[in-house]
Amino acid sequence: MKRIHTDICPVCGSNELVPYLSCKDYLTTQEVFDIYQCKTCGFALTQDFPAEDEIGPYYDAPEYISHSDTHRGIINTLYHWARKMALKSKSKIVGRYASKRTGMLLDIGSGTGYFLNKMKEEKWIVTGIEKSEFARKYAKQKFDIDCQSSDYLYKVCEKTKDVITMWHVLEHMEHLNRVMGHLSATLKDDGVVIIALPNKSSFDAAHYKEHWAAYDVPRHLWHFSPSDFGRLAKKHHFELVDVKPMYFDAFYISMLSEKSKGTFLATIVGLAKGGIFFLRTLADKKRSSSLIYILKKNNKK
Repeated sequence: MKRIHTDICPVCGSNELVPYLSCKDYLTTQEVFDIYQCKTCGFALTQDFPAEDEIGPYYDAPEYISHSDTHRGIINTLYHWARKMALKSKSKIVGRYASKRTGMLLDIGSGTGYFLNKMKEEKWIVTGIEKSEFARKYAKQKFDIDCQSSDYLYKVCEKTKDVITMWHVLEHMEHLNRVMGHLSATLKDDGVVIIALPNKSSFDAAHYKEHWAAYDVPRHLWHFSPSDFGRLAKKHHFELVDVKPMYFDAFYISMLSEKSKGTFLATIVGLAKGGIFFLRTLADKKRSSSLIYILKKNNKK
């Protein structure tokens, strides 16, 4: 299997990458992957991850909910409940930050199509990109939405999208800087990019360390804090106009983390700890389990 070894930090260009954590793939293979951190800027990455055209088997698990839409188990049932609430929140964010009430929306990593369907109901002209063939078929069957395969991203014409969304997707994409550059090229001058990412500087990440479920090696290649992502955005001539917490992620991630640890009554313990992390983030939002970054083009470059 081809592995991708990183010698240069993709955020700041430093070659000072040092071991940070070793994490297990709890979802599929039980393999251990090393996470390295940049001594210069603090950005972290999964080292020696499988290449894009060979990583597919690491997603082949019924528990991988964004592709399977499974309701199996308490954790996944709770996920579906939380998603209903999240869809309303996501659509409100689009409505608040977009420069127009409707227009052309591109969702990268659209999964089984729930967000696309929500935005279509709100009169947006939607396009989805999704690598999983099963998820694309599901979106077509359930919502009559035709999602495109991954290579479509680089076929989108320049300055054609009013809104581009990536909900927990950028951390999966091998060509980080190429993707960010293409987002800038594809976006209209008055458009908005909305990117949700796990937060490695969150309270729950600090607590769980190598057991933190949002490291999710080797599916998650890049591990951001707010300062890391701010540097990456600026590098690609974006202005970071706002950062918003995803409060409920602390509950879901804590339950998965306790399950990975083999904790007795992992769901209950995870819910309790997630509640504590949630309360702490009310006073420090940038330490939320996941964060939503709202970007606009810096047209003064």
